[in-house]
Amino acid sequence: MSINKNGMAWTLVLTLMFAGLAGCLDGDDDETTEEKTINIAGSSTVFPVASAWGQAYSASNDDYTVTVAGGGSGAGASKVCSTDSDSVHIGDMSRDWKTSEADAGEDGYTFNCLDSDITVTQLVVAIDGLSVVVKKGGAADQCITEMGGLSMGQLRWIFTDWTESELTENGLNMSSITPNNDDDGVREWGDLHASCADSEVKLWGADSDSGTYEYFGEQVFCKNCFAGKDGYEAEGFDSARGYQNSADDNQIVNGITGDENAIGYFGYAYYEENANTLSVAAIANNDTHGVQDAGGAVTPEASTVADGSYAPLSRYIYMNVNNDEWDLVRGFFEYGYSDAGMDHVMDVGYVALPQAMIDEMVARIG
Repeated sequence: MSINKNGMAWTLVLTLMFAGLAGCLDGDDDETTEEKTINIAGSSTVFPVASAWGQAYSASNDDYTVTVAGGGSGAGASKVCSTDSDSVHIGDMSRDWKTSEADAGEDGYTFNCLDSDITVTQLVVAIDGLSVVVKKGGAADQCITEMGGLSMGQLRWIFTDWTESELTENGLNMSSITPNNDDDGVREWGDLHASCADSEVKLWGADSDSGTYEYFGEQVFCKNCFAGKDGYEAEGFDSARGYQNSADDNQIVNGITGDENAIGYFGYAYYEENANTLSVAAIANNDTHGVQDAGGAVTPEASTVADGSYAPLSRYIYMNVNNDEWDLVRGFFEYGYSDAGMDHVMDVGYVALPQAMIDEMVARIG
């Protein structure tokens, strides 16, 4: 299916069907079947799954309307916990709950909202391989292909706001990370390999409201530094070097395809949707050395995401249900965890859940 969301996805509400009319009763009065609306909002990463499930479910249930909006994982958390007019029945998130948003229950999947008395149930809906992408055939693509991929340590050098001396102090072997560094103070593709162009690396990615931003930052940077914990020097994305960010993944696609020296990241579904114009990098799970010394770079695809070998950028993505709304949404999730629902997960570019996890999620919906 197409995942094109014109403009900002979180302001777009996709109405997937209209209420069907009941047939005539006793040949006299026409009565309209009661229309039921399921409202969903949040992570742009989960958006394709929510849209596919919503379209298919409403198509086979005439009395249901499903609306799906973006806004980022933060919006998914706040709206499913809201008691105001912006509240939704299901909040999409590509990360776990923060302690500033909700308290976890003893079962590990029920959460108590901090700003309201609403409780929610967290459901895993798919497995994603967060993908590092560049313009197909561009200078960055040629460089990464020549190198055989990138290591996690090299991703850190590319995106961090730390200096190279700070990275060295933190354990990175810079002679391996950037073996061709000309020490001109500019982070260039040519620093990574002699065959790469001496052009500055341009940065694209998610904004701070996105769960993808949180997940990528935690995996690539020093986790405690990225989280801003006391006693750790803060580390984040290098805005001084022009880190361009958006909660709309299609805007990131446009930014990268418009600059052959750009690199960015988002969920695997958006790479697959744009594979004709983007290339995805193989990643070596090594935090201290370059890919040529780390070895074992793995490309994200269904098999490597599912078996965990695409590490550490594989992750679960979630829908969170207001526990007062189960009567409304239970059928929607029963469809989602059916064989047809998992087919939709794969159709939009994610990895379907193994049967044992599907059984666990079905048990949660009751």
